Amino acid sequence: MIFLTYILLFLILGFFVVALLLFLVFVLDSLIGGHDLPTSRRATRALAATLQKYKPDAKNFYDLGCAHGTLSLRLKNILPHIDIYGIDNGAVRIFFANLKNKILMRKVNFQKQDIFKTDLSNADVVYTYLWYDLMPILEKKLQKELEHGAVVITNTSHFQDWQPTEKVVTHPKVSKTPDFETLFVYIKK
Repeated sequence: MIFLTYILLFLILGFFVVALLLFLVFVLDSLIGGHDLPTSRRATRALAATLQKYKPDAKNFYDLGCAHGTLSLRLKNILPHIDIYGIDNGAVRIFFANLKNKILMRKVNFQKQDIFKTDLSNADVVYTYLWYDLMPILEKKLQKELEHGAVVITNTSHFQDWQPTEKVVTHPKVSKTPDFETLFVYIKK
């Protein structure tokens, strides 16, 4: 009986050590990896409504810079009929996104890839929540690769030359940051 107690204590301790290590890796990746602010639930619901408004027949949704996959997983729960691809260049981020994907059983396709090397020619909808300095390069890529009628939705940051079809303000009184979690909707012409 004492032997079984020791085995059980060893297993519990092992679980906590593994959980602590995963947490530390998660925290270090967030500190070193950069922008890690997930899209809020309110903005996710606004995004889903915007998708239904502008592209109700969408089949392929790309979350560029998906980080740990929070938005992709929430959106798959809201719109299970859409194939969602979460793209990020961080191996640790994609590991955690895939781990959450397996636990939640959502069937989101997470890929470790450079967003600027990802083929987006079959994308119906592209979503980004990226730094402003990446937007000019991304704007050129999207204008070149996307099919006519594809929808691009950016969060907070927006494109310099491409004029949005609509601005969806999700948090009107929460932040003094300009355009905080405002969704900018673009349609490829």
